[in-house]
Amino acid sequence: MKRLIQKLLRRRSRPKTPVLRPDGWSLRRRLLLIVMGTSISLWLVSLSIVVGVAWHATSEVLDDALEEGARLVLLLDPQGAQATPSTPGALLNRGDALKLRMYYQLVAADGRVLLRGDDTPKTAFLPQARREVTSTVWVDDELWRVYVRPGPEGVTAQVAQPMKERLELLEDMAENLIWPALGLLTLLGLLSWLLIRRLMRPLEDTARHINSKSPDDLTPVQGGNPPRELQPILDALNALMARLSAALESERQFTSDAAHELRTPLAGLRMRVQLIERELQLPDPHLQQLRTDLDRCTTLVESLLALTRLEPQAEPLKRETVDLNQILDSLSPSPPALPVTIERTLAVTMLQAAPVLLSSALRNLIGNAVLYGGAGARVRIETTRRSDGGVRLVVRDNGPGVSPDQRTRLGEKFFRVLGTGQPGNGLGLSIVARIAALHDAKLSFEDGLEGQGLGVALDFPAN
Repeated sequence: MKRLIQKLLRRRSRPKTPVLRPDGWSLRRRLLLIVMGTSISLWLVSLSIVVGVAWHATSEVLDDALEEGARLVLLLDPQGAQATPSTPGALLNRGDALKLRMYYQLVAADGRVLLRGDDTPKTAFLPQARREVTSTVWVDDELWRVYVRPGPEGVTAQVAQPMKERLELLEDMAENLIWPALGLLTLLGLLSWLLIRRLMRPLEDTARHINSKSPDDLTPVQGGNPPRELQPILDALNALMARLSAALESERQFTSDAAHELRTPLAGLRMRVQLIERELQLPDPHLQQLRTDLDRCTTLVESLLALTRLEPQAEPLKRETVDLNQILDSLSPSPPALPVTIERTLAVTMLQAAPVLLSSALRNLIGNAVLYGGAGARVRIETTRRSDGGVRLVVRDNGPGVSPDQRTRLGEKFFRVLGTGQPGNGLGLSIVARIAALHDAKLSFEDGLEGQGLGVALDFPAN
């Protein structure tokens, strides 16, 4: 019967294998990269369109300047005669206004260059041209933009500009555009990061709210004012928590009912054993062992009922100011006939707690200390005020103690240190751990009196 109960409770308390969370990707970072990548791509496309439009418009203006220059070049005397006085100046002024030099030639019908400007190639740009044309040609290993205007007697005026100078103008235009655009992109990135961070705040608030819930809190998650995209996740999570709460409640009810139903047959069996002993009027070791086993099963059932009552409840724990001296006065060590010394060093006597639960925790701690300390055991109950305003309650003994590697398992259900030779069911410290959790207190284990034995500490938070 005891093994059946242990198996059921051990199945419930079996530690779950931790799920390793793989390194995930950042939604905020991905949104920022998408926004910035899209913005940069559109910016490059827009810059290309702007530069293309500007290049087209500038080329038309420069081509018009070439046409005007060709008209003026036709006024020049190919034999070096006087031309209109304002003609050269007008030509240069137009070129200076555009910040580009124009190179001109007067070309005869047979392709000879009759007149050319300074630094103008000696070779005709388009020697075979006889009609008005605008073209791009290679002359003297350089690319030129040329306009040809026919004149009298087969003479043509050919005015050109180096394409590299036009490209330099385009580069200057791009440089003037790129720095403001980079500044705007930087501002866009900063604003996008701030806005995305603000929009992601409901997710962070919901995650913080979920993380703040205790393992015993299975109430629905309230996300404040979550976006519609987050609501299905919250609904699914709340539905899962509702199913989990129902499953835990069913299992808790089963444990409580099973433990409660076992109390009556165990009490009946113990009574029958006592009747048989009275009828035999002789001590029987088998009957004594049977009675001892029945007592252990009864204690186990009582412990199971205590754990069931301490399971998570919907109502918050009701606390009040309790006097530790009164609680300790009401407790008596078990067995009472064992010669033990119980000391009190209470720097703090008043504590905010549930009186019944605190009394149960102290009864288990003192009982364990007396049981494992044996005859002549010393037990000391200490309280101190921590620097953060909380209260530290410690029960120490001078018994055999527990090794540091086994202290980490103290508090687990049905765990007992082997080799002690003392009866028990391994649920006493589990009850203490559950009571500590209900009070938001931290349970820890340390050395006992004079460097030996065991000390069990409960750190209660500040009020």
